[in-house]
Amino acid sequence: MKSTRLTYIFLLSSILVLSFSNEAFAAMKKKGGKGAFAGGSLSVGFGLALATADQSGINSLITTAKATTNSTAGNLSAATEYVGYLTFRFSNNFVALQLRPTLFSQSSSGSGSDGSHSYQLSGLTVFPLVRIIALSNELIDFYLQGGLGYGKLDGTIKNGATSSSFSGSAFGAQIGLGSEFCFVPDHCFNIEGNYRYLPISRNIVSSGSGLPAGVSQNTPDRELEDTSGTDVSTSLSGISGLLSYTYNF
Repeated sequence: MKSTRLTYIFLLSSILVLSFSNEAFAAMKKKGGKGAFAGGSLSVGFGLALATADQSGINSLITTAKATTNSTAGNLSAATEYVGYLTFRFSNNFVALQLRPTLFSQSSSGSGSDGSHSYQLSGLTVFPLVRIIALSNELIDFYLQGGLGYGKLDGTIKNGATSSSFSGSAFGAQIGLGSEFCFVPDHCFNIEGNYRYLPISRNIVSSGSGLPAGVSQNTPDRELEDTSGTDVSTSLSGISGLLSYTYNF
């Protein structure tokens, strides 16, 4: 249900982005823009990113499950992100502003002596980014970008008959570089490498049944804790590679 809600939020954000871009572009054509926004241009895009997000808190629970129940679930390492963005490029062709929402997904599954095991994380990030276009010609742009944003993760752990559902959120920062290839003026492809710092140190249990391997605290409305009494952390930090398509208005 939580992943479904996140999907609805992402789709709604994409619809709003497209609606805003159409209205803003129409207004710019009609009025010619004002002040610093005069002569600027809009673009929208979407893409797929592969990210490295080391979930040390969850992986410690997986390690315990391997030792106590012979679990075959692997550690959480690689993640997938679905990315959308709206970009406004100033007329100086040197600076652009971008609003970038993403959907995050990471999972691992297997089985143990107590039954099936699964570990799932799904999340949402929203980052406003400032882009500096260092080099530009008719075909290729090279740029640097960075910004501050927000991220939220929902997680579920199931070990046989025991389970835990939890969530956490935090603010973070992102920096990166990339290139845009426009072989046709209105249709472009982007390749990016980004680093995001967004650790989530505390996760609050929303529902729980028993104690999954490695967990000592699984009471709703309290922190998820491991057997040492430490809060189980999650993370949206890591390096990602993005391939995306951009349409320029």
